[in-house]
Amino acid sequence: MRLSCTLLSSTAFFSVLCSAPTLAQDDVILVTAARVPVLAQDSTASVTRLDAADLEARGPLFVADILRSVPSLAVSRSGPEGQLTQIRARGSEANHVLVLIDGVEAASPFTGEADFANFLFDDLGSIEVARGEQSALWGADAIGGVIALTTRQPGEGRSFNLSGELGSFETRRVNAGVRYGGDALRMRAGIGDYQTDGIDVSGTGGETDGYRNSNGHFGVRYTLSPAWSVDGSVRWIDYETASDADRDYDGRLDDTDNARHGEQVFGRLGLEGEQARDGYTLDHRLTYQFTSDEAQSLVDGASSGFSAGSRDELSYQITAQWSAGSVSNRLTALLEHQVDDLENFAGAGNGANQSREIETTAFAVDYGLAIAAFDVSFSARHEQNELFDNATTWRVGAAYDLQFLNGRVRASVGEAVKNPGVFELYGFFPAFFTGNPDLQPETSQGWEIGFEQDLMDGRARWSAVWFSSELENEIFTDFGVFPATARNANGQSSREGLELEGQFEVSDAISIFASASFLDSEEGGVDEIRRPEQLGSLTISWAPRDSDWYAAASLDHTGEQADTDFGSFTPVTLDAYTLVSGQISRRIGENVSLYVRGENLLDEEYQDVFGYHTRGRGAFIGVRFNHG
Repeated sequence: MRLSCTLLSSTAFFSVLCSAPTLAQDDVILVTAARVPVLAQDSTASVTRLDAADLEARGPLFVADILRSVPSLAVSRSGPEGQLTQIRARGSEANHVLVLIDGVEAASPFTGEADFANFLFDDLGSIEVARGEQSALWGADAIGGVIALTTRQPGEGRSFNLSGELGSFETRRVNAGVRYGGDALRMRAGIGDYQTDGIDVSGTGGETDGYRNSNGHFGVRYTLSPAWSVDGSVRWIDYETASDADRDYDGRLDDTDNARHGEQVFGRLGLEGEQARDGYTLDHRLTYQFTSDEAQSLVDGASSGFSAGSRDELSYQITAQWSAGSVSNRLTALLEHQVDDLENFAGAGNGANQSREIETTAFAVDYGLAIAAFDVSFSARHEQNELFDNATTWRVGAAYDLQFLNGRVRASVGEAVKNPGVFELYGFFPAFFTGNPDLQPETSQGWEIGFEQDLMDGRARWSAVWFSSELENEIFTDFGVFPATARNANGQSSREGLELEGQFEVSDAISIFASASFLDSEEGGVDEIRRPEQLGSLTISWAPRDSDWYAAASLDHTGEQADTDFGSFTPVTLDAYTLVSGQISRRIGENVSLYVRGENLLDEEYQDVFGYHTRGRGAFIGVRFNHG
């Protein structure tokens, strides 16, 4: 593997720092590691958790920009905010990452991929990222990992917030929220609106391509009895984004009047109960969730196509936990049924018009065992598909506490699967692309080994993880035929790398967390596109006690990466870049604070995707009001 000569110095740097951005591991609860809440020190998977303080330090940014701080997550945005935004984890493809919003699968029913372009949430309480093959727990989209976004939950009593912001690129933003926490009832609701005139995506000096995002959420939990409760949530996003297109198919964007207007809805309703007897506990959860994704494409103000996709999922999960002396056991069983309905319309008589329905039924088990300093886990999942061969995936992990080092070593191995998307199977664009209904699912086998350690009486923590994966049946677009089509590759795609994480509480006021990744991702000996070989991030926050001031700064580095010039279908190299952002705020009353923040403070000229221009330096000023 080709790793930079900076590896040794980076390792030394992180040995002075620490691990995932939360130090008090005994109090950290993870869900992505086992589908049920488990303590971080019991997890055998690589999981990074960003809590409310970490999110505040990163600033009120799009989720994709916050995720730059997590190891091995590469961001590919096709231009400025509002354009297609992909996340690749550990060198996997963008549709190999499962994204959950309050437990609801957020991937488009058409592509099987979550577009982060419109994920601008002012009310997140935490982000969890579980990396590596996770299909055994989470299903067919989780080859590269799982990203779980969770809304901030209400505390006791009533509270509400209001904020507004103005800044560069004629950006306007406003958010409002209210929360209530009582003995039996807890509720939360919020709305937000973001608008910007943007920049010219093509870079030809034409008119700017603006973006609008209106969103809202509602959540409720009601305790029926000491053992049973019901809860539900819904999040709604309405957006409109202008863009430029390659009208003459020469591989370069032209200054065109293209736009996309869409609406996304993510909802969930659940019944949860707990039974306890003679040292055993049984947790039941019956859940219905739905995803709706509708979009209309516009050219010169006229509709050029419409797509509507929905996903309905019904699941029942039961978890048993029991202990005998120093031995603790956890066993989870899951039964899940999912139906995707899809409709595409591109004009009367157009070959792209189609309506599809896909059903999947799955059964999964997860077992966790803890014996003193030793933890082991085993997961397996069987999926029955109506379009493909049935698939069985698995994962085994183990961890051991090295108390004399105040550290922990862990390892895991597993297999994951990704089914082809509907457009890959049935897409039809006569001048460009036709689908391939004979595609087979992609499969990935991988392993990892890691070490984490507490230092300086718990004020610092660091971790290192080495991973390796092999992907078979990789789906790619064959441009050597006309029209282009999707195919399964004959060879293997290999991915391996090193992840470093660290955090250091320098003082009561100053905290630092950082990450670095070194990756080699190849297919047939050729570097895969949009997988940087080096990624790095550093965030520093300053929050003095009993002070009205707060400040934070972030540095995110993306190394050189391969891409393709689709005009000549030749490989190109995108230059490395470093984004620097920062914010400073001051409380001017009991409930009011003013802040200023900056993005891309070095005014870097960079591209995540060849030919798509991005924003330069931006400055913003805002006010926040919080009560309760």
